[in-house]
Amino acid sequence: MNLWSGIGLKAQTWNEWFNQNATQKKYLKQQIAALQVYINYGKEGYKIAKEGLSTIGNMSRGEFNLHEDYFTSLKNVNPRIKNYQKVDDIITLQVRILSGYQQLRPKINQSDLFTSSERAYLNGVYTRLLAHSDKTLDELLMVITDQKLEMTDEQRISRVDNLHREMQNHFGFFQSFTKENQIMVVARLKEKNEAGNSRVWQGIN
Repeated sequence: MNLWSGIGLKAQTWNEWFNQNATQKKYLKQQIAALQVYINYGKEGYKIAKEGLSTIGNMSRGEFNLHEDYFTSLKNVNPRIKNYQKVDDIITLQVRILSGYQQLRPKINQSDLFTSSERAYLNGVYTRLLAHSDKTLDELLMVITDQKLEMTDEQRISRVDNLHREMQNHFGFFQSFTKENQIMVVARLKEKNEAGNSRVWQGIN
Protein backbone atom coordinates (compact mmCIF):
# COMPACT_ATOMS: atom_id res chain seq x y z
CA MET A 1 0.00 0.00 0.00
CA ASN A 2 1.60 3.26 -1.12
CA LEU A 3 1.01 6.79 0.03
CA TRP A 4 -1.23 7.67 -2.87
CA SER A 5 -3.37 4.70 -2.32
CA GLY A 6 -3.87 5.85 1.28
CA ILE A 7 -4.64 9.36 0.12
CA GLY A 8 -7.05 8.02 -2.45
CA LEU A 9 -8.85 6.02 0.21
CA LYS A 10 -9.14 9.08 2.43
CA ALA A 11 -10.40 11.14 -0.50
CA GLN A 12 -13.01 8.52 -1.30
CA THR A 13 -14.07 8.36 2.34
CA TRP A 14 -14.27 12.17 2.49
CA ASN A 15 -16.31 12.34 -0.70
CA GLU A 16 -18.72 9.70 0.56
CA TRP A 17 -19.06 11.52 3.90
CA PHE A 18 -19.53 14.85 2.16
CA ASN A 19 -22.09 13.42 -0.24
CA GLN A 20 -23.92 11.73 2.61
CA ASN A 21 -24.01 14.98 4.57
CA ALA A 22 -25.20 16.85 1.50
CA THR A 23 -27.95 14.27 1.00
CA GLN A 24 -28.92 14.47 4.66
CA LYS A 25 -28.95 18.25 4.59
CA LYS A 26 -31.10 18.19 1.46
CA TYR A 27 -33.44 15.71 3.11
CA LEU A 28 -33.54 17.82 6.28
CA LYS A 29 -34.29 20.93 4.25
CA GLN A 30 -37.16 19.09 2.59
CA GLN A 31 -38.45 18.00 5.95
CA ILE A 32 -38.17 21.53 7.34
CA ALA A 33 -39.97 22.94 4.28
CA ALA A 34 -42.71 20.33 4.59
CA LEU A 35 -42.97 21.03 8.31
CA GLN A 36 -43.19 24.75 7.66
CA VAL A 37 -45.98 24.19 5.17
CA TYR A 38 -47.76 21.97 7.69
CA ILE A 39 -47.33 24.60 10.39
CA ASN A 40 -48.68 27.27 8.06
CA TYR A 41 -51.63 25.07 7.25
CA GLY A 42 -52.09 24.48 10.95
CA LYS A 43 -52.00 28.20 11.71
CA GLU A 44 -54.39 28.92 8.89
CA GLY A 45 -56.64 26.12 9.97
CA TYR A 46 -56.60 27.40 13.54
CA LYS A 47 -57.41 30.88 12.27
CA ILE A 48 -60.28 29.53 10.18
CA ALA A 49 -61.48 27.42 13.05
CA LYS A 50 -61.22 30.33 15.49
CA GLU A 51 -62.98 32.73 13.13
CA GLY A 52 -65.53 30.05 12.32
CA LEU A 53 -66.25 29.38 15.96
CA SER A 54 -66.46 33.09 16.61
CA THR A 55 -68.89 33.46 13.71
CA ILE A 56 -70.90 30.50 14.93
CA GLY A 57 -70.91 32.00 18.39
CA ASN A 58 -72.10 35.33 17.08
CA MET A 59 -74.74 33.62 14.99
CA SER A 60 -75.82 31.55 17.96
CA ARG A 61 -76.06 34.61 20.16
CA GLY A 62 -77.92 36.43 17.44
CA GLU A 63 -80.22 33.46 16.94
CA PHE A 64 -80.77 33.26 20.68
CA ASN A 65 -81.65 36.94 20.75
CA LEU A 66 -84.09 36.36 17.91
CA HIS A 67 -85.62 33.45 19.79
CA GLU A 68 -85.77 35.48 22.97
CA ASP A 69 -87.47 38.34 21.14
CA TYR A 70 -89.86 35.89 19.53
CA PHE A 71 -90.85 34.27 22.82
CA THR A 72 -91.18 37.70 24.44
CA SER A 73 -93.51 38.73 21.64
CA LEU A 74 -95.56 35.58 22.25
CA LYS A 75 -95.98 36.61 25.88
CA ASN A 76 -97.21 40.08 24.95
CA VAL A 77 -100.86 40.21 23.96
CA ASN A 78 -101.89 42.08 20.83
CA PRO A 79 -104.28 44.93 21.82
CA ARG A 80 -106.75 43.83 19.16
CA ILE A 81 -107.16 40.54 21.02
CA LYS A 82 -107.87 42.32 24.29
CA ASN A 83 -110.51 44.33 22.43
CA TYR A 84 -111.96 41.25 20.76
CA GLN A 85 -115.77 41.37 21.11
CA LYS A 86 -115.98 37.81 22.44
CA VAL A 87 -113.78 38.80 25.38
CA ASP A 88 -116.45 41.28 26.53
CA ASP A 89 -119.17 38.72 25.81
CA ILE A 90 -117.51 36.12 28.06
CA ILE A 91 -117.23 38.58 30.93
CA THR A 92 -120.83 39.75 30.44
CA LEU A 93 -122.16 36.18 30.53
CA GLN A 94 -120.21 35.44 33.71
CA VAL A 95 -121.65 38.56 35.36
CA ARG A 96 -125.16 37.53 34.33
CA ILE A 97 -124.71 34.06 35.84
CA LEU A 98 -123.33 35.48 39.07
CA SER A 99 -125.96 38.22 39.47
CA GLY A 100 -128.72 35.78 38.53
CA TYR A 101 -127.72 33.33 41.26
CA GLN A 102 -127.39 36.14 43.79
CA GLN A 103 -131.04 36.97 43.14
CA LEU A 104 -132.17 33.32 43.23
CA ARG A 105 -130.29 32.21 46.33
CA PRO A 106 -132.43 34.01 48.96
CA LYS A 107 -135.60 32.90 47.18
CA ILE A 108 -134.41 29.29 47.25
CA ASN A 109 -133.35 29.41 50.90
CA GLN A 110 -136.41 31.27 52.17
CA SER A 111 -139.11 29.57 50.16
CA ASP A 112 -141.26 26.96 51.84
CA LEU A 113 -141.87 25.41 48.47
CA PHE A 114 -138.56 23.48 48.73
CA THR A 115 -137.46 20.86 51.20
CA SER A 116 -134.06 21.19 52.91
CA SER A 117 -132.58 18.54 50.63
CA GLU A 118 -133.94 20.33 47.57
CA ARG A 119 -132.41 23.61 48.75
CA ALA A 120 -129.03 21.89 49.20
CA TYR A 121 -129.31 20.32 45.76
CA LEU A 122 -130.22 23.60 44.01
CA ASN A 123 -127.48 25.59 45.75
CA GLY A 124 -124.99 22.84 44.97
CA VAL A 125 -125.80 22.87 41.26
CA TYR A 126 -125.49 26.66 41.03
CA THR A 127 -122.27 26.65 43.07
CA ARG A 128 -120.65 24.08 40.75
CA LEU A 129 -121.82 26.06 37.73
CA LEU A 130 -120.22 29.21 39.15
CA ALA A 131 -116.97 27.29 39.77
CA HIS A 132 -116.88 26.15 36.12
CA SER A 133 -117.65 29.62 34.81
CA ASP A 134 -115.01 31.13 37.13
CA LYS A 135 -112.45 28.69 35.70
CA THR A 136 -113.41 29.73 32.17
CA LEU A 137 -113.01 33.38 33.12
CA ASP A 138 -109.62 32.71 34.75
CA GLU A 139 -108.39 31.04 31.56
CA LEU A 140 -109.60 34.02 29.55
CA LEU A 141 -107.67 36.42 31.78
CA MET A 142 -104.52 34.36 31.30
CA VAL A 143 -104.94 34.42 27.51
CA ILE A 144 -105.40 38.21 27.35
CA THR A 145 -102.80 39.15 30.01
CA ASP A 146 -99.16 39.87 29.12
CA GLN A 147 -96.39 37.52 30.30
CA LYS A 148 -98.81 34.72 31.24
CA LEU A 149 -98.80 32.41 28.21
CA GLU A 150 -96.64 31.98 25.10
CA MET A 151 -99.13 31.95 22.23
CA THR A 152 -99.43 33.38 18.75
CA ASP A 153 -102.24 35.79 17.93
CA GLU A 154 -104.06 33.05 16.05
CA GLN A 155 -103.77 30.67 19.01
CA ARG A 156 -105.09 33.33 21.39
CA ILE A 157 -108.06 34.09 19.12
CA SER A 158 -108.81 30.37 18.80
CA ARG A 159 -108.64 29.93 22.57
CA VAL A 160 -110.92 32.91 23.17
CA ASP A 161 -113.42 31.41 20.71
CA ASN A 162 -113.37 28.11 22.63
CA LEU A 163 -113.78 29.88 25.96
CA HIS A 164 -116.67 31.87 24.51
CA ARG A 165 -118.43 28.63 23.56
CA GLU A 166 -117.76 27.26 27.05
CA MET A 167 -119.26 30.32 28.71
CA GLN A 168 -122.26 30.21 26.38
CA ASN A 169 -122.80 26.61 27.49
CA HIS A 170 -122.54 27.66 31.15
CA PHE A 171 -125.06 30.44 30.63
CA GLY A 172 -127.34 28.20 28.59
CA PHE A 173 -127.37 25.63 31.39
CA PHE A 174 -128.05 28.39 33.94
CA GLN A 175 -131.04 29.57 31.95
CA SER A 176 -132.50 26.10 31.34
CA PHE A 177 -131.97 24.92 34.92
CA THR A 178 -133.46 28.10 36.34
CA LYS A 179 -136.44 27.84 34.02
CA GLU A 180 -137.11 24.27 35.14
CA ASN A 181 -137.08 25.40 38.76
CA GLN A 182 -139.39 28.30 37.99
CA ILE A 183 -141.86 25.92 36.34
CA MET A 184 -141.67 23.70 39.40
CA VAL A 185 -142.29 26.67 41.71
CA VAL A 186 -145.31 27.80 39.69
CA ALA A 187 -146.72 24.27 39.75
CA ARG A 188 -146.26 24.00 43.52
CA LEU A 189 -147.81 27.43 44.07
CA LYS A 190 -150.77 26.34 42.00
CA GLU A 191 -151.08 23.14 44.01
CA LYS A 192 -150.80 25.12 47.25
CA ASN A 193 -153.40 27.66 46.17
CA GLU A 194 -155.75 24.96 44.99
CA ALA A 195 -155.35 23.13 48.27
CA GLY A 196 -156.06 26.35 50.16
CA ASN A 197 -159.15 27.08 48.10
CA SER A 198 -160.34 23.51 48.62
CA ARG A 199 -160.02 23.86 52.38
CA VAL A 200 -161.91 27.15 52.25
CA TRP A 201 -164.80 25.59 50.33
CA GLN A 202 -164.79 22.60 52.60
CA GLY A 203 -165.04 24.89 55.64
CA ILE A 204 -167.96 26.77 54.18
CA ASN A 205 -169.79 23.60 53.34
